[in-house]
Amino acid sequence: MPGARSREETRRTLRILRYLCCGRRPWSVGYDEFKRLRRVLRDRVVLGWFRAVDALPRGYSRRLDERVIEYPWLVARLGEGRSLLLDAGGALNHGFLLKSSALRRRTMVVCTLSNERPTAGTHASCVRADLRRAALKDEVFDEVVCISTLDHVGLDQTRVYLSDERWRESHPEDYTGAVRELRRVLKPGGRLFVTVPYLRYENLGWMQQFDAERLARIADVFAPASYTATFYRCCASGWQLSDAAECSTCAYFDIHTTRQYGEDYAAAARAVACLELVT
Repeated sequence: MPGARSREETRRTLRILRYLCCGRRPWSVGYDEFKRLRRVLRDRVVLGWFRAVDALPRGYSRRLDERVIEYPWLVARLGEGRSLLLDAGGALNHGFLLKSSALRRRTMVVCTLSNERPTAGTHASCVRADLRRAALKDEVFDEVVCISTLDHVGLDQTRVYLSDERWRESHPEDYTGAVRELRRVLKPGGRLFVTVPYLRYENLGWMQQFDAERLARIADVFAPASYTATFYRCCASGWQLSDAAECSTCAYFDIHTTRQYGEDYAAAARAVACLELVT
């Protein structure tokens, strides 16, 4: 109903105003509405920056979390087309993403540890499986997408996401098993898109940051025919294109353990590595 939509838009606007007036603190009221990922994924100029690996303008997505990098990077690199795609971890199971130019004509299977349901009105289906031993056929997917998921594999998911005690783990090297499985289910010539927080190494119990050694192990285990890595870093003036050396000294901000923001008001990862590997 038009009236209901109008009221919802008014509430959304008020939440954004509250976010802006109260200091633009990450994860506060209005944060998600202000982030406006739907708009970013429709912006051809923004997608062009990521497609060409251009420098981002000063102020880009200041005080926002790494999804403002990961999602447009993925949409830009995927391109438009029809294919069978595995969402390893469930980061794509959102209506605004599934209706984006890159995903709306792809058939997608979402694989997570939880009993997740596909977003209503979309072309996605869901399976519950552990990425380290997924019950999926060999060489079936054209693409696999794994957004900020490998950093959680083998670690304690009851701290933040799940209540099932089976997932109270401490096996930080198990991400390599997930990489092997993702390689197995890809067709020859298929593409794996991975993002991980790339920072000074730290194991937070429920997730870990990746460093040069762990990033290299992804490539070693996958053994790609081709491999590209792009790095982005968050600073006080916003997100910017960076390199591995600059990112390696950054630290993670964990909102689950503290509300004391740093001077840069980082929302989560202060740097991220975006990888494209081809079988």
